[in-house]
Amino acid sequence: MKKGLSRYVLTDEIYTLLKEQILNHEMPSGEKINIDQLARDLEVSNIPIREALSRLMAEELVYTVPFKGMYVAQISLQELDEMFEIRKELESLAIRKAVPQIPDEKLAHLEQEMKTWSTSHPADDEEKIKLIADMNQSLHGLILAYCNNQSLANLIHVYIDRIQRYSALFHKGMEQQLLQEEWDEHMLVVQGLVARDATLAEAALLKHLNNSHRRTRGFIL
Repeated sequence: MKKGLSRYVLTDEIYTLLKEQILNHEMPSGEKINIDQLARDLEVSNIPIREALSRLMAEELVYTVPFKGMYVAQISLQELDEMFEIRKELESLAIRKAVPQIPDEKLAHLEQEMKTWSTSHPADDEEKIKLIADMNQSLHGLILAYCNNQSLANLIHVYIDRIQRYSALFHKGMEQQLLQEEWDEHMLVVQGLVARDATLAEAALLKHLNNSHRRTRGFIL
């Protein structure tokens, strides 16, 4: 960890690091968090670590057991179902608001990116995961950037991050067919956006989220 940074910058860096480790299961579900060990590993005091963990607790990625300590949040089918249920409602609203707002040039760029990605045939898991992450960022990120409601966008980002913990499990050993399904579903949403058809775009988005929910749930069962 860098020396000489303000406490607030340190807290942000530690928060980002720990969050990534939780989402990617480097810190496994249910693991007890050793704050003193983290402080030694990162060469910082306990204060910015506790502040970062407090932020992660607000996002329900860690929790406290009285007199025992802090733990990485457990994963469960019930939580997964609840998160997708909420995300579908929130992102449906976001895409309806975004359809008339997204500039033509942004949509043209997104459509071209999708066509470029259609010819990609990544060989290993890391490349496949990166391709899906790029598609998600380009599409969902664009929707949230132009939904004209920052509070709504912030809420959806929280659920996207929490769902990522589950998605990271089934992305390992990913088959090419799954990658094609993801591309097909994203492209239907893009076509609805390009046509400025809020009904079509929302229906395509919900189909994609429902399929993503099903795929993720099926892997965990």
